[in-house]
Amino acid sequence: MRTKIIATIGPRSESPKILRELILAGIDIARMNFSHCTYDEYKARKKAIEKICAEEKRSVKILLDLKGPRLRVGELPEDGVEINEDDEVVFSTDKEEIKKGIIFIEDPYLHDDIKEGDPLFLVNGAIELTVTKIVGRKIYARAVTSGTLFSRKAVNVPNTKLTTSSLSNKDIDDIQFGLEEGMDYVALSFVQDAEDVNRLKALVGDSAKIISKIERPLAVKNIDSIIQASDSIMIARGDLGIEMPMEEIPTVQKHLIKHASWYGKGSIVATQMLLSMVEKPHPTRAEVSDVANAVFDGADAVMLSDESASGAYPVESVRMMAKIVQKAEKYQYSKPNYL
Repeated sequence: MRTKIIATIGPRSESPKILRELILAGIDIARMNFSHCTYDEYKARKKAIEKICAEEKRSVKILLDLKGPRLRVGELPEDGVEINEDDEVVFSTDKEEIKKGIIFIEDPYLHDDIKEGDPLFLVNGAIELTVTKIVGRKIYARAVTSGTLFSRKAVNVPNTKLTTSSLSNKDIDDIQFGLEEGMDYVALSFVQDAEDVNRLKALVGDSAKIISKIERPLAVKNIDSIIQASDSIMIARGDLGIEMPMEEIPTVQKHLIKHASWYGKGSIVATQMLLSMVEKPHPTRAEVSDVANAVFDGADAVMLSDESASGAYPVESVRMMAKIVQKAEKYQYSKPNYL
């Protein structure tokens, strides 16, 4: 197949038995998600993959996916904080200021970066707010939608260029580990511009290929320079679908794949491709069409996340993805004769 299959390795797929089945089912790249993967898990999984590949005469590359500087709120009461439409909500980037009625955000620069009128999303987009003013390190916002906010939930600020580097201290340690242990690809999370990619390149050199994850509208805006600085891009539709209107994702996907092709760089379509297979042995018709359309768009790889890492049907998910890709490629790259 022209289109490569990337499978995330996790608790449901890390045993040698399942890894062998995944490799025989057709994975080309094994993704280790360092939001969860430990160093010991990486070593054990990589060793097992190399052993199986040698026995089965297969080749599977290793992708180390960096966690990145995810913005989160701090600790909140166990039953959460109720936010109702039109409420004024106060955040602070100073832990010393935290008291009842003020929510801590773990980013020391956000009060400088964010502007009045900027949107701010909580709980993966479920709660939307608009910033009304900034006073010192406090950020005041008006709730547009209602919901309950719990400890450590994600914060998204789609229109805000963040001072916080896309490379956290944990990422730098993980990169060094990956270089020592051998990785073929390294994926950079929350890329904003080519400078972020160049910082990673300075650490990695030619030892691994760099994949820039496109998760923010700012990255879409700067896509040409990001592509030129990278070896490939990953269209990470999870965070991208939070930070921009969901109905824009299909056209953005086509746009990014096309631009990657212009520069002779790779493109990966990721997130929820066969999501129903986390719990069920068969995908929906819409999911089948989603994978096929990624092939029709010209993507160089399609990726499984929860489906292969924590789902009930990791092997079946890979087999299904391979069948869809093969059928789509047969249509896409060989003109049928209807006479």
